[in-house]
This record gives sequence, C-alpha cells and structure tokens, in this order.
Amino acid sequence: MVPGERVAITCRVPTRAYCDTVTKACVLLGFCLPVVAEPPLFEAVEPAGWVQGLTRMVFCTPGEIPDAVEAGAQVVQTNINWPYYPLRQDGGAGASAEDAKRLRDAVDACHRGGARLVLGLPPFPSMENVRAHPDWRVHSDRAGDAPTAEPKESDLGTRLGCNNGPWGDYLIDLCAELMRDYGLDGYSFDGNYHAAICYCPTCREGYRRDTGNDVPPKADLDDVAYRQYLVWRGERLEAHYRKLQQRLKGINPDAVIVTWSVNAGRYGHFLQSPRAMPTRLNRLFDAPMQEWWLDESNLGSSVAPAFGAAYVRAVGGYDRPAASEPYLMSRGNPYGNDSFPRHEQFTRAMLALTHGSIPATILSWGGHGKGSAPVLAEVKARERWVARATPVPWAAMLVGEQTRQFHAYKDVAERFLPHVFGTFRVALEEHQPLTLLNDWDVEEGALSKYRVLVLPNAAALSDAQVEAVRAYVRGGGGLVATCETSLFDELGRLRKDFALADVLGVRYRGHPKPPGERPVLDPNFAVVADEAYWKERVGVGRLSWRDHALLRDARLDDLVPRKDVVFRGPQVVVSEPADASEVAVRLKPEGADGTVPGAIARTFGKGRVVYFAAGVDAAMWSYAYPYQRRMMSRAMEWAAGAPFPVRVEAPMCVQATFFEQSGAAGGRSIVHLFNGIDTAAGHGLPKAEVPLREEAVAVHGVRVKFAGATPRRFHIEPGGAEPQVTRRDGEVEVACPPVEVHCMLVAEW
Repeated sequence: MVPGERVAITCRVPTRAYCDTVTKACVLLGFCLPVVAEPPLFEAVEPAGWVQGLTRMVFCTPGEIPDAVEAGAQVVQTNINWPYYPLRQDGGAGASAEDAKRLRDAVDACHRGGARLVLGLPPFPSMENVRAHPDWRVHSDRAGDAPTAEPKESDLGTRLGCNNGPWGDYLIDLCAELMRDYGLDGYSFDGNYHAAICYCPTCREGYRRDTGNDVPPKADLDDVAYRQYLVWRGERLEAHYRKLQQRLKGINPDAVIVTWSVNAGRYGHFLQSPRAMPTRLNRLFDAPMQEWWLDESNLGSSVAPAFGAAYVRAVGGYDRPAASEPYLMSRGNPYGNDSFPRHEQFTRAMLALTHGSIPATILSWGGHGKGSAPVLAEVKARERWVARATPVPWAAMLVGEQTRQFHAYKDVAERFLPHVFGTFRVALEEHQPLTLLNDWDVEEGALSKYRVLVLPNAAALSDAQVEAVRAYVRGGGGLVATCETSLFDELGRLRKDFALADVLGVRYRGHPKPPGERPVLDPNFAVVADEAYWKERVGVGRLSWRDHALLRDARLDDLVPRKDVVFRGPQVVVSEPADASEVAVRLKPEGADGTVPGAIARTFGKGRVVYFAAGVDAAMWSYAYPYQRRMMSRAMEWAAGAPFPVRVEAPMCVQATFFEQSGAAGGRSIVHLFNGIDTAAGHGLPKAEVPLREEAVAVHGVRVKFAGATPRRFHIEPGGAEPQVTRRDGEVEVACPPVEVHCMLVAEW
C-alpha cells in the first residue's frame, strides 16, 4: 500500500473498539482505510454429550435427593454451601465440616442412582471476602474509589461482586476447587450476571483500554455511548463464562453449567432494562433455564408462557436442550402455591414439552411430598421422541434483542412484545410451524433452510443483517415484514430510510398525525369512556382492499365480506410503490383525509415480499380481530410460495408444534398436540386470570394431513397406538385419538 491508496478491509475482531483503533492508526499513517467491521467471532460452547439426552431435571433439598433419584431424575439441583474465603489451595479451611459432609453425601446419593448433581452456588462474596477486598465489589458510584455501602450478611445488594475483575477469577477458582474436591457434575447460579453499570478499577481500566473511552456517567439507554458500554459489558460477561467453562471441562469433560437465565423468555424478564446479560450468553451454557411463571403478573393465561418455552430453546440453540421450570404458583400477588391443582402441574409440564423445553420441576410442593413423581414418569414416557429433536424449518421469526433493548426500551410491553407475541399467536392458532431466531441467526447461511422469514417490527438491524436478508430474498426466500423494520441500526440509531427500502418497495414517511378532535361516540358507550379510555384509543383506522392474490381466502372473505374493516394498532406512513398493483391493502388513519399503503405484496429477485405498514401482528396481541390472523397467515403462505405440507385440522385451542429427528434408521417427524382448554377461563376478574386447571375436556376429531411425500408408518405416543390412516390423491390423512392434554403423532419416514 502507498499513502492515499484506497483499500477496503473486512475484518473479524474481538471487539468493535479494535476496528476504531485500526482506523485511527491508518489515518495517522496517511492511509485511506475504510474498515468494514463484521460482528465479533462468537462460538457457542459445545455442551457435554450427555446433556443431549436430558429430559428430567429436579430441584430438591439435599435430604430429598434419594427420593428424586428414585422418581427418575437424571439431574438433581440443590443448594448446600455459599462461597467460602479464602480458597483451600491458598491455605484456607475450605467448606465447613458440615457442608463438606453434605456435599459428599449429595454427590454419592446422585451417582449411586445414575443421576448427576448440579450444585446451585450463590454467586456472592462472603463477608470475609468483602472485608478483605472491598474493591472486588460492584462500584455504582462513579466518583468513589470503593463502594460506600456497608456490607451486610442479610443484604446481598451490599456485597455484589463484579465478575469482570478479581471476584470473577476467584469464583472460577472456587468452582474448580469444589469440583475437584467433591466430584460435582456442574453448577447453576441464581445471579452472576452484570450490573447495569460498574466503576470498579477493572471495569474503568478495561473499558478505556478496549475503547479509548471512559465508562459513561450513568446507566441511560437514551445515550448511545451507554448502549455501546452495555454491549462491551456483555462481551466481558461472555468472556467470564467462557473461561469458567474451559476451567471446569478441563477438570471433567462432562462438567456442565446448567444455570438460570434472565434473558430467555419469561414475560417479566422481557421488561427488564437495562438488561443484566446479553441474549447470546445463553449459548455459553450447556443448557439455560428459566423460571417459567404463569401467574397474573406474567400473563399466564395468554400465549406469553408458550412463547417463553419456545424462546428459551431458541436462545440456547436448537442443538441442545433448554429448561423451563413451571413454577407451581397459584398467584403472584401475593405469591403462593396454595390450592394448586395437580392437574395444572401436569398441564404446564406438557406445555413446556410441546414448545421444545425440558419441564424441570421441584420434587415436593405445598405439602405434596414427592408430588412431581407422576409428572417425571409422564416425561420419561415421551423422552424417546423429545430428546435430540429439532424444529421443522419452514417459517422463521426474528425475536430481535437489539430491537427490544436499543429501540423499544422505553416501553417494551407496547413497542416490542405485541409484534412478536401477535405473530406467534397467529402461528399457534393457524397450526403453522414457526421457528424463533436470534439476531446472530440473521445471516444468509442460517436463513437458507427456511421458506419464509418474518421480521415483526424488527426495527434495529445491522448493515450485515440487512444484506443477509436482501440476499436471502433475492435468492428465492420469502419475507414478511412490518412497521419500522430496518429503520434503525443495531444500536438503535435512526437511519434516513428503511435499510430494506429496495426490498420492501416503499420508503419511510413517518407516522400518521393524531386526529385533531375526538370522534363522537354512541351515547350508551360514552358514559363509560373516561380519560383512560381515550389514552388507550390510539392507532385507529380502517383497512380496505379489493381482489388481490395475497388476500384470496374464503375464510377471510367470510370474516370481512365488505373488504373494509376497523383496525387499531401501530401504523407507519410509507410512500406509494412504483407499481401501484403492489398495494394489497389501503390504510385510512383516523382523522386523515385520504389513504396510504397498508400492505404491499411484491417480488424481489426470486423471492416474494409482504410488508405491512399497518401492524396487524401487534394488533393480534393487543386488540385482536380474526381477520388479522388470516392476513398474517396468508402473508406467510404467499411469501413462502405454498402452504406448509403438513396440515393440522383442529380447533384453535389445540397447539401444534413440529419437530424432527434423524438417525441411522431414517428420519422421523413428530407433531406435538397440546390441548390448552381451561374450563374455568373467563370466570374471574380478567386482570387476575391465572390457569389453575383441574380437569381436561378431550378434543375429538383432530386430523393431520401430509401432502407430497408421505411417511411409511404412524404411531401415537405415549402408548404406541397406530391411528387410522387414509391414503388418497397424493395425500395421507391421519385421524388422531381424542387429545386430552398432550400426545404426539410420530411419523416414520
């Protein structure tokens, strides 16, 4: 190279800061060097081989371990000791005599029964540790050299260790010492994430070294500099867990981290900002777990729990299991498991299983000694068709953590969740397979297996993700996108226009102006319309359409014969496309004089694209009409080029998911059928609705039809019964037995 020569370099680097450093150096040397930074290389931890067959995990007290093993637990999780100080290898006493005996007894009880022990270790420094090393704690005060709060035994908030510094290294040493001394099989942590911001010496020095910047003055997601810091802090947490994994697996290759996640699907965790861990960290666990709450505060009577069970599997990776612990919680306000029905425990476990999660469970609850033994038996009866099963690829939906945290952070419940929950609800009710993807999955190779990609208001996309989507569609993939998709970059910075404008066929023009006057209401309704009503009455308009290939659907025609309907939901104003025939739906926002495009259907390269400026996906969650479900379902089918070849004919209360297994004996397709009927639903105060199912109403007449290539044999599991099969006109129809709670149709190819 010579000074002034223009050379483009694409590099994969440990951090974004490295690219900045390279660029600055080149400028000083006189080179014109635009560095195109790709995302840092990230490799998921290879889980221990035995984890792939994991389906039964139990939480219990140390004294209950023999009962848990007898009930069929493959993994037992229990709490015994807290981190001690100093390490035994440094001359300390190590675990107390009482804790040492309990650790040995617990390991022996598990191993004698063929189970493994994962120790729940609280990741908090002891009082002795904090007194010896106050600088190991999280520093929340930018001005102070050490935390000012007096450490207290009873207040964990006063002794939070920063795992980015010496405390993180000490915790790794402690875990290694305990594993060597007692033969532990692995660890879980209720904590060990990162603080929203930390000014400890390690964080301050490390951030300046890596980025050239000071740690921001406060945790403020409105500040892009803080968002950059949060990304950096997440990468440092990933480095901590990678180091821990390497250390443990160096002692025992079968050692595992099967630990709690706070960024994997529970409704309440989605609302947490700033995040306590990056979503990608779940890929560094052998199996992530979530506390899976179906109480009223986590919207337990909605699709949110099913979505959570699917999402924890997605973030952990479909090549490994993930666990949802169905909390046996009757209510969340106040918290309790009083009068919790046994049938509800079984139902929750089967719901988790249906969506790809291990239904981990506590052994005894609410006076029910060994109460979970029957559920463990039910899971064991199904495990042959659950272990090592992966979702059948057809439709994929991006659940963008970038969008949630850097775009929708001010109101995640309104700006992010309705879009993904609404699309997920469409797939459930229409019995369409929908695989959940993460930000790192949006690359051309990973997308190529799917017929259609759904971007539900995926506002924050990087340039690399945009190019991957563009190449995917150009090559023949289908795309369904809504609202502000691609209008912001990966840190939530506003672009001038949709980065995918050429693919969507329209340009961004803003949002509709709110009407100047309130509309006149029917007098009988106006008496109950208080200020809260008017505050929520936003995003109202009308959708209208004429004959269009996208919307030629008998069910839609029956729902909206006039082809003109009320809409309430997110709206974006976009330009008219160059080809007017691409407008499938017109939108007339309330108070507007004319209409704007509401939905676009077009081709791009070899692929098909549907873009909704009217957020029918979000409306399906927050203000649903049946026509919205049919619109989204038709959009997915049209963009894919054809419907999914396996058709489940069942009421919408039956959830169907589609998995596959491969092996030396050939392929296998598994259709899970879950009956979600709650016979007490709608009987109580709506805002306090909680599923506490005591009985099942079997659903009869469920049929599954296979088009094209057909399996050679079918059986219903558990039990192995062979259903009635009819073969005609290139299609196979399977008549399933009544679905009480859960069963699987297994098709052998």
